[in-house]
Amino acid sequence: MHQKAIEFIDKNINESFENKTIVITGGNSGIGKEVALQCAYLKMHIIIAVRSLERGSHAIEEIKVEYPNVNIELAELDLSNTESIRNFANYIIKNNIDIDYFYHNAGVYRLPYQLKEGRELVVSTNYYGPYLLTSSLLDCLHQLPHPVKMIFTSSIAAKWAKDDISILLPKEKVSRKQRYANSKLLDAYLFKYLFDNDKNNIHYILVHPGVTNTSLFEKAYKSKLFVKTANIFIKIFGNPLWKSALTTIYAVSNNGKEGTFYGPTHFFNVVGYPHRNKFLDKRYGNVQKIINKTEELTGQKLLK
Repeated sequence: MHQKAIEFIDKNINESFENKTIVITGGNSGIGKEVALQCAYLKMHIIIAVRSLERGSHAIEEIKVEYPNVNIELAELDLSNTESIRNFANYIIKNNIDIDYFYHNAGVYRLPYQLKEGRELVVSTNYYGPYLLTSSLLDCLHQLPHPVKMIFTSSIAAKWAKDDISILLPKEKVSRKQRYANSKLLDAYLFKYLFDNDKNNIHYILVHPGVTNTSLFEKAYKSKLFVKTANIFIKIFGNPLWKSALTTIYAVSNNGKEGTFYGPTHFFNVVGYPHRNKFLDKRYGNVQKIINKTEELTGQKLLK
């Protein structure tokens, strides 16, 4: 783990996480894996939920090289697949897993238009998946005898999202960039609705990592020259993975306050350490309408 990440944690987080359980969706690469590394440093019990068990196993092996005694396990989860979501939720419920933190990290970026189970894949994975998974787990989490922090992930791209119910069912003519931005605004809506309406033991927090070089970025563009040029730009002006991951660690700590949006605030919200962020504060006008329509489209009510 990067020495500067250790220094930030040691300086800013003064509590014990030993044996606390965190679930990280998409924890096999990118920011999710970096968060898992930092959780390993904090001696948490880690569950990484991934589409590919092979890639997940490889990630665990790499984490164990640095932290041989880490308490980490693997579970299968494809957020674009309703059966997979149901199976994962049942795994948590049937095994009575005591969750302290749930980090909705997994997502896809700028994919070509395609449908999965009748829903456009980017919005399905980034929004409908977390929606269905959360609604499936809420009863179980509400029964836990302690607070639970649930972290949702947005993006600076949400600034440019269309604020309209049509973003739930994007048409093929909607650009890759716009579909991704819309999905990240929908995640913010999900966070806001739950914070405003669920007054039980779950504390909802929203985070964004800033601009970070991950494998999602490299998969989104065909031009190797563009990717190489962009990587140089991000290396100079963006956030390194370790710094982006600290936003989630900060959020799950006692520093993280429910109902708050955390992320970098420097250089147009692109880089920096975690701070209270406000760029979505005026974008929540359609929250109720969006959730009502989501319940109609999925047939699954969010709050019972």
